[in-house]
Amino acid sequence: MHALRHLLAAAFALGLPMAVTGQARAPEDRAPPGEAPAARAGSPWASPPVRLIRPGVLEVGAVRLERERNVITFPAVVNMNAGIAEYLLVASSGKTHESVLRTDVPPYQIHVAMLLLGARGAGTNAFPDDPRQPLPGDRVSLEITWTAGGREHRRRGEEWVQHRQTGQPLSPGPWIYNGSRVVEGAFLAQLEGSIVSVITDSHALVNNPRPGHDNDELWIIRSEGSPEVETPVTVAIRLLDTHRPPRTIPGPPPPPRRPPASPTSPAPL
Repeated sequence: MHALRHLLAAAFALGLPMAVTGQARAPEDRAPPGEAPAARAGSPWASPPVRLIRPGVLEVGAVRLERERNVITFPAVVNMNAGIAEYLLVASSGKTHESVLRTDVPPYQIHVAMLLLGARGAGTNAFPDDPRQPLPGDRVSLEITWTAGGREHRRRGEEWVQHRQTGQPLSPGPWIYNGSRVVEGAFLAQLEGSIVSVITDSHALVNNPRPGHDNDELWIIRSEGSPEVETPVTVAIRLLDTHRPPRTIPGPPPPPRRPPASPTSPAPL
């Protein structure tokens, strides 16, 4: 129940009302003026079950949060293995024509899980106009795993994208979890399906902080070693900035302790 309260707080911060029964209540779809909004089956805002698997491990829909490892994981697929790469990962409703990976997991579920892990994102800090200035947010690492030929393969997020002219992949290092933005009650990552951006996109959840992130013609997909299109993968986002107190994900409460018997009263049978 304590974990659910923290989830509710994170959801309300996004403007996502949630039921107290252990499941999120789907935000109502926008309706034309004068018409009552109604949630539709199959809406991208469909409520995820929230489950405490064991102390420190929580599932928000298809997103698994592991507190001790400081990581969340969720499924995706290879969307493209050649072409322009403006995004590393988008939702299936997002800009799939320029993204390496895609996922059916709604961005707001990923964000709620990251909030529970302790991420703060950019907050009220705007993206700088000068691309040489650091992006606001938390440092995270990205890793993608898949199985092929009976073996598990691992690749850092930056190894999926390369410079168009030099052929060199993105330099190793962290990405920035900025957490998208809420404008007039709308969570922009959810509306646009933007999750991990290679070029500057404050509406995405995660951004590339490396030089050249302001140039949308500079990066292409690194085809070498890439699995086939539609290959299932697992995306791991690990929070590296752990100096902030994380939101607690407690285990089941201990059994109530019996009060000691009063020395003037007979001990209970």
